Amino acid sequence: APVGEGAVSQLVPVRRMAVEASAGPGAMAMDDRAVGIMGFDPAYLKSLGVPEKFLSLITVKGDSMEPVLSDGDTIMVDSRGGPVRDGIYVLRMDDALMVKRVAPVPGGRLSIRSDNALYPSFPDVAADAVQLVGRVIWAGRRLG
Repeated sequence: APVGEGAVSQLVPVRRMAVEASAGPGAMAMDDRAVGIMGFDPAYLKSLGVPEKFLSLITVKGDSMEPVLSDGDTIMVDSRGGPVRDGIYVLRMDDALMVKRVAPVPGGRLSIRSDNALYPSFPDVAADAVQLVGRVIWAGRRLG
């Protein structure tokens, strides 16, 4: 069926937050107010398997996650929590908000890595030293 004006009104609004997650040394700003929304097809959100109330959009700042995430990218974050599994997460460590690749390691510890080899990785971090804000499940960017 063709997409018409009625379909647009059925889009699910996902909050776009004022906060930025650093893909670099770490953002200190913790402003968590919504500054807008982006609309998503409800069937697409359902395919992601995350209830909309747990979703938010934030902006990536920096290049430590290149080539997967770039400065200015918009990422969708699932804040439900749950067991940590390999993936990209927004996290708070030492009061800095970052986006990094996280994996569990033996002993209840975490490996925290940057995809860009120019930035440090932390292969063995105590889990209680890190607050996982949410798992990144979608990314969008402007081309050109």
